[in-house]
Amino acid sequence: MIRFFSTGYLSRYLLIFLIAIVIWTPSFLFPTSYSGISSYAYNQILYLAAHNNYVLTSVSFIITLITAFLLNQLAISNGFISKVSTLIAILYILITSSLVGESHNNPVIWINFMLVFVLASLMKLPYINNPIPVVFNASFLLGVASLFYSQLVFLILFIWLAIFIHRIVSWRNILVSMVGIVLPYVLLLTWFFYKDILLEESYVLFDTLRIDIVPISISDKVDIIISLILLFITIISVFGVAGKLTEKNINLRRNLIITLFYVVAIFLVLLLFSKSLTSVLLFSTPAALILGHWLCNIKHTRWYNIVLSVVTILIVVNQYLYLLFSLWE
Repeated sequence: MIRFFSTGYLSRYLLIFLIAIVIWTPSFLFPTSYSGISSYAYNQILYLAAHNNYVLTSVSFIITLITAFLLNQLAISNGFISKVSTLIAILYILITSSLVGESHNNPVIWINFMLVFVLASLMKLPYINNPIPVVFNASFLLGVASLFYSQLVFLILFIWLAIFIHRIVSWRNILVSMVGIVLPYVLLLTWFFYKDILLEESYVLFDTLRIDIVPISISDKVDIIISLILLFITIISVFGVAGKLTEKNINLRRNLIITLFYVVAIFLVLLLFSKSLTSVLLFSTPAALILGHWLCNIKHTRWYNIVLSVVTILIVVNQYLYLLFSLWE
């Protein structure tokens, strides 16, 4: 499986699309409604879609595919994988479908799409002469993403860390990043004030910005098995990548460090603030990058191939079992 998706032939892209269709078919037939923690921006999307779950699921599928291929291209551009690999695209699709229920219709799908552009901006900082516009774009997109989950504003610390890692620390970059992440809120709160709905809408907007250290629990047994397997191989990949940060390409080494800290940043946000089960899917982006990079740079992949094949089968079976149980009920 790893070697097969290490090439970029058209057949690989078609197969990724077909695998995604197979995994998502139960959601297309019987889409579920999102019932996680409050999300201001996603509530607006629900309103625009007239709460039509069929429309929402179809759009989510398109966004997931686009995100997978954008993430794969990001990895190629920054040397995470070979120039013809499609491995990270298929990994992202598998990871984002590892949970049943609301995993195909939730705010995290939209957040991950925007955070790919944030990562892309941070990773190209060493290659440009004027980082200010790039830092602003990354911060502004993070601000827009935080309209879905307001606790994501604290990822501004992650942007500052990336600035420090790339050694472009200056008061201008820090100031621009603060302006960028605050700007979406300034515009939105100004609109609330103009419409005389500032108090009620602000409550909804910042509802998730509460300390909540209650751990997330998974009830579905197959979900637990899949999650544990993915967690296990991801942890191996994290330690494997961390142990080989002597990479001669200094920019690749820095971007790998940024990706590792991205995992830590997401973990801290989910640990400290309000979350639901689907919030765990925020790990999909960095997990796919790290796992993809690790698998593309090891010699012996036999057991990884077996594990990923088993995970793929379990994910497909789990999606259809959930559909059958839903129909039975």
